[in-house]
Amino acid sequence: MNKSKSYPIIIEEETTTLRKSNSLDNLDINDFYFEEFFEGDGELGIVFGINKEKQIIIQNILPNTVASETYGIYKSMILLNINNNDIEDLSLSKLKKKINKEWIKNSRIYLKFQKPIHKEVYTTLLNNNLSKYYDQFVELGASSSSDFEFVEYEDLIKMNMNKYDIISFKNINPNI
Repeated sequence: MNKSKSYPIIIEEETTTLRKSNSLDNLDINDFYFEEFFEGDGELGIVFGINKEKQIIIQNILPNTVASETYGIYKSMILLNINNNDIEDLSLSKLKKKINKEWIKNSRIYLKFQKPIHKEVYTTLLNNNLSKYYDQFVELGASSSSDFEFVEYEDLIKMNMNKYDIISFKNINPNI
């Protein structure tokens, strides 16, 4: 029996991938939550208030408190629940009493917040591959893309941006 040498036929097809544009369709709502077990001695240090939409928000964070030492928390975050309990039906005064009671009793409390969603800011950063800095820009005061014109080089350094991210930011604000 004579066997002939055969080679497999390999056809390379050029495949094209569809690219989605960076838009709010890519927005992962889970990126806009902050949850934390606060624990420690002394004051919790969160001052709550009510925003225009009648939501309970962080109005201020007092210096030298447990909250002031917690990375990632900032003003204008919306409180969603306490110790995994919904707070929808609580007034601001009842909420404060509940948090104070829990804090005094245990020096520990779990709070879940929703970060403010400024779609224009997020989209602008996303389109320039800078979405990881969203929280820092919101904390700096950005609520629309026009606020980027007030950002200074020193602000970017404080955010620990590397030189490539700073170059990308120059697409947003060429005056940096």
